[in-house]
Amino acid sequence: MTATSSFVGTGRMPAFIRRLVDEGRQLRAWMQLLYGALIHALTGKTPKWAHRALVDLFIANAGRANDLAAWFLSRFYPPYRLPPADGVLGALSEDKLRTIEDKLERDGYVVFENCLSAEFCERIVQQTLSIECQLMGDEVSAPGMSVVHGRYDRRNPKAAKYLIPDNDTTDIAEVQQLIADTSLIAVAQNYLKSKPIFSGISLWWSPSLKDTPDAEAAQEFHWDMERIRWLRYFIYLTDVSSQSGPHCFIAGTHRTGAIPKHLRDRGYTRHRDETLLETYGKTAYREFVGQCGTIIAEDSRGFHKGALPKAGDRLLLAFELSSSTFGANKRHLIRNIRIPQFRDYATRYPRLYTNFDFAPDTLDSPGAR
Repeated sequence: MTATSSFVGTGRMPAFIRRLVDEGRQLRAWMQLLYGALIHALTGKTPKWAHRALVDLFIANAGRANDLAAWFLSRFYPPYRLPPADGVLGALSEDKLRTIEDKLERDGYVVFENCLSAEFCERIVQQTLSIECQLMGDEVSAPGMSVVHGRYDRRNPKAAKYLIPDNDTTDIAEVQQLIADTSLIAVAQNYLKSKPIFSGISLWWSPSLKDTPDAEAAQEFHWDMERIRWLRYFIYLTDVSSQSGPHCFIAGTHRTGAIPKHLRDRGYTRHRDETLLETYGKTAYREFVGQCGTIIAEDSRGFHKGALPKAGDRLLLAFELSSSTFGANKRHLIRNIRIPQFRDYATRYPRLYTNFDFAPDTLDSPGAR
C-alpha cells in the first residue's frame, strides 16, 4: 500500500469547518478521479494522484464511490458468456454460483478446500526454489535501501517475505492453468457483475523468522484499495496451520459502510489486532487453516492480513480479478504460453488478459505444452 490519504488531520477543527473542508476535499477527489479515469481510458495508466483520489474517496464515503463506479463498469462491460463453470472449484451450476455470490456479498469470503492436488502444489513449490526472489520485510525494504535478491532457502531464511518476480510467476505452467480456469473466472465475474480482468498475480514465501509482525510483509490488518472493485483468490500451496502464517479476515468488513469513520480517518495504514477486535468483536475474526490446495475467495476491501508465521513456512499464490485496471499500475509479461487453454482464452476473452503483455509471436506459436 503506497498511496497516502489527504483525508487525515482535521480532527481538531470545529465541526462545521471540518465538514466544509471534508466536502471540499471530496469534491476535489471526485474531479481528480474523473480526470484520472479519462487519462486511464486514453493511455491505460493511472496517475498516482488519481489512485490517491480513489483512496481518499473511500475514506470519505466508506465505499460508495467504488460502488457507483463499479455499477457503471458493469453497464459498459457486461459479463462474458463463459463455458460451463467446471474447474478447480468443482462443477458450479448457476444455483451454486449464486450461493457463492451471496456468501461473498454477506461475509466477504468463501473457502474452497481440496481444490488442488498435493502433486500440483509441490510442482510449483519446487519451481520457486530455483528462482531469484525479491527479499522483503521491514529490515530489508526500508526507504532508500537497495533491492535485495536471492533464492529462498527453507532451512535458512533471511527475510520475512520472498517474492517471486511477476514474470517468473506467470511463466509457470501450473499458474497458467489456474488463470485459464473457468470456475475461478466465473466466480469472480459473478461477483463483479462485469467482465473481469486479471489485474494482479503474486507468489511469495513467508517463513518463520521474527517474533513480531512485519508490516512490509502485510502481517498486520489492513484494507486494500488498488482497484475500484475486485475479488482475490488466496491459494495455499503448502499446508497452513495456525503456526505457519494463516490468512486472516474480519468477516463483513468489505461491505459499504462497515469500516467506521474513526478507522478510515487513520488513512491507508496498518491496524493492530486489538483495535479491530474492540470494534468488531471476536466473532467476526476468521483464521483460515488448511491443507495445500485450499483456495480462499475474498473481497480484500475488508480487513485482512497474513498472520505472523511462528513455525515452518507458507507459500501462497494470490490472484486479483477486477472490473477495471484503474488504480495501481501493475502489468505482467507472458514470455511463453505453456497451456493450450490459456492461449485459447487469451484469444476468446481479450479483456480478461488486457493487463498482460504477450511476448512477440507468443499467441501464434505452436509450442505450448
